[in-house]
Amino acid sequence: MITRHILNTAAVLLLSPLIMAADSDANFVVSPRQVADALREAGRSVDADHVRFLSPVYARRQNASLELVSVGEWQDGTLKAEMRCADRSACLPFYVLLRDSLALPLAVSQRPARTSSPATSKTYDVHIGDPATLVFERKESRIVMHVICTQNGDRGQKIRVATRDRRRFYQAEVVEPGFLRGTL
Repeated sequence: MITRHILNTAAVLLLSPLIMAADSDANFVVSPRQVADALREAGRSVDADHVRFLSPVYARRQNASLELVSVGEWQDGTLKAEMRCADRSACLPFYVLLRDSLALPLAVSQRPARTSSPATSKTYDVHIGDPATLVFERKESRIVMHVICTQNGDRGQKIRVATRDRRRFYQAEVVEPGFLRGTL
């Protein structure tokens, strides 16, 4: 029993440098050029010089293919883009900031209040990805927050919405385009 334990410990000690080397070789830095290329593929033109990472981003594959998830306003005319690897196992989702005037055309598209969905020819007051204001009201309090719609909906319907950072989700009633009501 003790001999088996010593052999297992020795094997771990001998193999751990190889395992650590394999892990360190498996991480490749995601570059601003990769992000700019993914944005271009999504039909949004931005130069790599205007991409700023909030923290270093690593992928398990060199030159991992990236996808744009969403783009929204951040601060002072800066936009925040949520990105992810096309192969979800290659990297975690991450955010980048897009700055200067070249990034401005990337703002979330402003849709007319009621448009048709090509798949169903149904009209909606709010669409997936639309920014909106969510208001929670009680007699003694009122909370106002900016959210992103995660479902299509019409006046009076309950839809699911998310905070801009996509960390919290809420049910909300569509009051009018861009305005939602929640219950506490």
